[in-house]
Order: sequence, then structure tokens, then C-alpha cells
Amino acid sequence: MTALNFPASPTEGQVYTANGSSWIWNGTVWVGGNVTPATAGGTGLTSSGAAGNVLTSDGTGWVSGAAPSGAVEYPQNVQNGNYTLVLDDAGKQIYSANTGAQIITIPTNASVAFPIRTVITIVNMGVSSIILSTTGVSVVANGVGAILNPSIIKTNNTIQLIKTSTNTWSSTFGTVMSPEMSYLMIAGGGGGGGYRGGGGGAGGLVSGIKNVTTGTLTITVGAGGAGGGAFDAGGVGGNTSVTGLTTAIGGGAGAGSGNATNSAGGSGGGTSGSNTVASAGTAGQGNAGGTSSSTYSSGGGGGAGAAGNVSGAGGAGLASSITGTSIFYAGGGGANGLAGGVGGGGLGGNTLAGTAGTANRGGGGGGGVTYSPYLGYAGGSGVVIIASDLPAASTTGSPIVTTSNGKTIYKFTTSGTITF
Repeated sequence: MTALNFPASPTEGQVYTANGSSWIWNGTVWVGGNVTPATAGGTGLTSSGAAGNVLTSDGTGWVSGAAPSGAVEYPQNVQNGNYTLVLDDAGKQIYSANTGAQIITIPTNASVAFPIRTVITIVNMGVSSIILSTTGVSVVANGVGAILNPSIIKTNNTIQLIKTSTNTWSSTFGTVMSPEMSYLMIAGGGGGGGYRGGGGGAGGLVSGIKNVTTGTLTITVGAGGAGGGAFDAGGVGGNTSVTGLTTAIGGGAGAGSGNATNSAGGSGGGTSGSNTVASAGTAGQGNAGGTSSSTYSSGGGGGAGAAGNVSGAGGAGLASSITGTSIFYAGGGGANGLAGGVGGGGLGGNTLAGTAGTANRGGGGGGGVTYSPYLGYAGGSGVVIIASDLPAASTTGSPIVTTSNGKTIYKFTTSGTITF
């Protein structure tokens, strides 16, 4: 057997072989034994390692270690406010726990030259939708196509973006949406008729959802109709409108005591005296007024949810949760001392005083009392409520602004504008 005779002044990585075994100088000590030298196609490892291990370089030599688990990790960049993506975000997740409005901007290639095939994930665990600003950039979402600018990522949603060409990104999972707004429009309620008069009809109710588009919307909020003078019909409520949407029609007037006629409207006004012809509501907005059963009775005003009652109560309105709370709107005015419809309808007068329709609920006014001055009661004014994924750039008319379910809510009690 050959005696071991290690070199006295080895260089790092030098291999010494004797008796069928090899050692390698790691810069400090000789390690090995039964190791194939790297110069002969080996690795220089001191042992074979555990089964299933893989070889990796530690910068000096090859080492045996456990194979990677296969899990993909995305480093996290926490951003809770407005933020523009930077080159270092490639391969990362942008994590948001925002407490209010937030804009994330995808820059153009001229501003930040992300390589094509770059992957970025955006996670929204905040309370508000993230506004995705894409000026100069196209984002194509699965199942949606090219999205509008700006668009939104709703709360509890995650999207992954892949850059597919110079200024084009593809959303491969998650939901990127064009921003939407829900709206509720209530016209002014009609006034009740004088002296045992019919209840005023509720203002028309219109609701729906549409995409938010940039620009200014003009909002007109209808006033309530005046209460009828002695023996006279009440006034018709004012219309409510928003640019580009269907107009909500003002509530019909309640009739006076037999010598004045009730009128149609968003919901029809109630009759008076022996008048048995119901006044119509507008299709999709309200219902007919009630009729009278005798010379000394009057019908209730129609509501958004139901017709006015014969010789009595106003028709019920409808509930909406657009503000985050369920509220009834557009109830018809009552007559003969009976209640107005739920949703702001006024109490009908009799030997006791009645009440006006509720302001900014579009309720019809109550019919008039049987004693001097025999006056009917005014209808309630209308309202416009907009709940938007995208906060407005500006408003006029001093709307009440709140938030609910990730949306910004604008309640217009007077006329004004809203600009996105």
C-alpha cells in the first residue's frame, strides 16, 4: 500500500490520489477519500449524499443537498397607497391592505422598460377597490378583452399580469373590471289635494347599473309638488334626471274635493269625491293612484311598489340598499286620515292635520283636512344616489359622500354635477 504523502503547499481545489482514493484541498484541510477528482470528470464531493439529493455549487465546489420543493415564491412588495410599478417589481406580488381609495399605475414601456414575459401579481386585501391606471398601456383581461382606462380590481381579488408586447399586458387570472356605478333616481312627490283631497303620487323611481365613463354628469333633483289649496288639486312633483339616463317622472297630484282632477305621474295621485277614475303611474317607475268610494272619501296616492288604496292609505314604496343600508323610497301620500305608503308618503289629513311627503325620499303629500284652511300637503323632494367603483374627480352641489362595500357613494339632495 502506498503511503499517504499529501503535498506540503497545496492550492485550493488541488486533488491528491493514493490507494484508490482521492482527497481535495478546500483551502484549509484535505477532505475526501474515495472521491473522483473534478479534473477527471468528478465532483470533488466527500460523500455520495442522501438518495434524491441534487448537486449545487457553493461557489467553490459542488455540494449535495435536498431537491427544491417545487413551490413558486413571489416576493412581496406591500403598497397601501397610490403606487407606480417599478422594474424591481418583476416577479413580485404587490400586496395591498388599503383603508381607502388607491391607484396602481402600469407605466408605459418608455417610462419603465419591463422585459416582455415579465410577470407581476397584484393582491387586493384592502377595503376599497384598487383603481388600475393604464394610460398608454393596453391590458387584455381573460373573458373580458381590452379593459377601459381606468379599471378596477375589487376587494379580495388577485390578478396576475404578463407583459406580452411593448405596451400590452395580459391578465391571466383574477378579474379586472371596467368600473361601474349603481344609481338610484327619485323624482319629487306630488302634492295632496285640498279639503278631503286625494293623496299625492310618489315620485318616479329609476335604478340601474352602468359603466363609469370619464366626463361630467349633470344631475337635476326634482322638487316636491305643492299642497293643494282649498278644494284644489295639489301640484305635480318635479322630474329628476342624470345625463345619459332615463328621467324619473314627478309624482301626480292628488285631486281636490270633487271639483278638481287628480293627475298621472311617476305614480298617480289619488282621486277625491265621486271620481272613480284612477290616475296612471309611469311604467317601470310607479303605480296608479287610488280611487274614492263615496263623495266624502278620497284615494291614496300611488307608490313605487304598489297602487294607492281605495279611500285611504298611500301605496307602498320600494326598498334600496344602494347606500349600504336598506331604505324605502317613493311611498304614496295618504288620504282620509290614513297613513302614507312606507317610503316617505305623507299622512292624510282629516279632522287632524296630515303631513308632507318626506324630503329626499320622493313621498307623496297627504290629502287636505276638513277644516279651514282646507289645504293639502306638499310632496317630498327627490334624490339622486350614485355608488361608484371609481371615486369622482370632483362634484358640485355638495353631495353627501360615504363609502360602503368598496364603493364611494354620492347622495345628491340638490342639483349638481359629478365628474369622473
